[in-house]
Amino acid sequence: MITTYTDHDKRLHVVFDDERTAPVENYTICLVGMNRAIAAQPWESAGATWQRVLDTVAGMRMTLPLSGPQFYFATVFADVQPNEQRMQAVTKDRISSRLYELADPKRNKNADARVKALAALAELYDLHPPLSFTLPTLEQIEAEIARRQVQ
Repeated sequence: MITTYTDHDKRLHVVFDDERTAPVENYTICLVGMNRAIAAQPWESAGATWQRVLDTVAGMRMTLPLSGPQFYFATVFADVQPNEQRMQAVTKDRISSRLYELADPKRNKNADARVKALAALAELYDLHPPLSFTLPTLEQIEAEIARRQVQ
């Protein structure tokens, strides 16, 4: 079964087949429109290959603009093909990260822009009915996202 593990410390989503018993041979890294492929070499350990993946992610983050690369999660596909549905999830995550950044009062002093970012987040996650206007707080949005990810 295809599973996604999130490592918040390393800011990674790892998509893998949890029924696979063989070592991973190919990794595909997706980060803000950039894709890199890493192939395991026959002479290196699985740990060494994973370290190369982490080093590549760190290098990719260094090429991002300085507007908060620490907020962007990288998605690593471990011997899983990044199909359209999975890439849509990556894109949604990237949009969410940017909207969170815009909604943060510490990073954005423009109150109108923060409200619009919160409204966009609510719409992205279908948190309010289409005909009524309810502006959820950032805490409510985070709680609802966390609740939906657990399901």
